[in-house]
Amino acid sequence: MAPILSFCYLNGDYSSGLASNPLDSDITTLDHASNRLPAGAYTTFRTYQKYSALHLNDHIRRLEGSAGLAGYPIKLDTDQLRRNLRAALSQFSGSDARVRLTLPFGLEPETIYIHVDALSVPTAAQYDNGVKTITARMQRSNPAAKLSNFIQSSHQARQRLLEGFEEVLMVDDSENILEGLTSNFYAVMDGEIWTAGQEVLLGITRQMVLLLAHEAGFKVQLKAPKLSDLPRFTEAFITSTSRAVLSVTEIDFKPVGNGSPASIAKKLMQLYDQKIMAEIEPI
Repeated sequence: MAPILSFCYLNGDYSSGLASNPLDSDITTLDHASNRLPAGAYTTFRTYQKYSALHLNDHIRRLEGSAGLAGYPIKLDTDQLRRNLRAALSQFSGSDARVRLTLPFGLEPETIYIHVDALSVPTAAQYDNGVKTITARMQRSNPAAKLSNFIQSSHQARQRLLEGFEEVLMVDDSENILEGLTSNFYAVMDGEIWTAGQEVLLGITRQMVLLLAHEAGFKVQLKAPKLSDLPRFTEAFITSTSRAVLSVTEIDFKPVGNGSPASIAKKLMQLYDQKIMAEIEPI
């Protein structure tokens, strides 16, 4: 694996520009890069045709909001951030990238880190056949904020991904399936989409998918489905920036529905793909 590209700059200081911040050659994932920095707020997004993104301003606002909720209010210079993102991407040799913006807390002056990695998306077979997931008893301590200390605290659960699971689903003490480590989760019961309405990170992709579901006439319950209701699930799926809409066909070694992707997830995937083409914009 190629090492992560790393850059940093000072917020609002036009004289600072974008500075290369080399990481050790053994740093080959965005999570490894995040763990080398002080705790802070972060957001992650993917690019399209290298220099375009989907709802980038929403990601920037979420970064500011997460920092504020953690007690570090900040206003980012959006124009400068976009310029530095373009500069960082110009040094990326691939076509599409996964980009993480991190704002470590307590640094003077305020410093923003840009990490760039090659984009990895599910395979065609995974979209066609669905993916396997496993659960873990855990939840975010501050679900409204996207904070990098969660990456470290969830390290043990993330090791399960090495066993061939696409995602680890977080379940609380009341048996509620809240969300994935890096995704939002949805189950379909009696023709209705169930997804946690609170105690979860309100993902940007999630907002788009819920709007698309409403426009398509699907009824949505903003209530977390319970793990004990798994026999009632006719289908399930997860959403995230890199996955879009991805069917879940197995949870804890048990099939979801008939064990194959079903109609609602397939429809939302189609609608999401159309939405992307209409709304991506230059960085």
